[in-house]
Amino acid sequence: MRILIIGNEGFIGSTLFKYYKKSSVLVWGADIISKTADNYFFINSASPDYDDVFQNTSFDICVNASGAANVNFSVSNPAWDFELNNVNVFRMLDAIRKFQPGCKFIHISSAAVYGNPNSLPVPEIYPAMPLSPYGFHKWQSEILCREFTTVYGIQSVIVRIFSAYGPGLKKQLFWDLYQKRLQSAPIEIFGTGAESRDFIFIDDIVQAIDIISRAPFLYPVINVANGIEVTIGDAAAVFFKSMGGEISYSFNGQARKGDPINWKADISILKGLGYNQQVSFTQGIEKYCKWLKSEKHH
Repeated sequence: MRILIIGNEGFIGSTLFKYYKKSSVLVWGADIISKTADNYFFINSASPDYDDVFQNTSFDICVNASGAANVNFSVSNPAWDFELNNVNVFRMLDAIRKFQPGCKFIHISSAAVYGNPNSLPVPEIYPAMPLSPYGFHKWQSEILCREFTTVYGIQSVIVRIFSAYGPGLKKQLFWDLYQKRLQSAPIEIFGTGAESRDFIFIDDIVQAIDIISRAPFLYPVINVANGIEVTIGDAAAVFFKSMGGEISYSFNGQARKGDPINWKADISILKGLGYNQQVSFTQGIEKYCKWLKSEKHH
């Protein structure tokens, strides 16, 4: 199998790339970081062009792990978020249409498209109700995949990842808690603590994507999560315990614009393909905290 990972320098893309490098799979990367490396395509962020990527090298599968993944950023910079999460996806799909219509496309999307579901667990057929520009743009990028599948026959699958975490991630809840812990003042956390997420460790995300890549593309959308609801209050307690030391923190009761309240995924499709959680939430947090301590991030 020959796989291209667009966004291979990012959190999910880099872990997926390392995983495939250790396997029998032939893997290529493509990203906006200029470097000299075998099987690597430099994408100019000022004028992204994917024609060269697909014109001269054949791939069985392209995984799009690129784009912005930050709700707050999308609220303050909607145009740039749209460019990264929509315009670039169109460029990729159009290059595949022109040069390699047989290349399958795995598009990494987000549970942000669901917004605040009325009931849990949320299945893939639940209507999209995004709350943020990021959520809307991810939904629109999914429609692009449907367009190229319906009109041009490009095989694609949309992977909606819920709350990803693990070594290498320098944003979102646990990174924010770590940054606040570095300051001596009492820690204040947004929300009430009763909000919930369906967390999935990076190694399990890689496992899920690998399983999906090897299966027939029978499902247009697949949830990637563990089907386990964890409150932010419990998540914070596990994190601070793993970091060690006495820590005083409280919830301010304020909601952040674009943040959903409760999430839990229906993962029947993913489990049917053979997925089983390998890393428990507590184990994952311990691995993340070990990375934080070893890297001495500030």
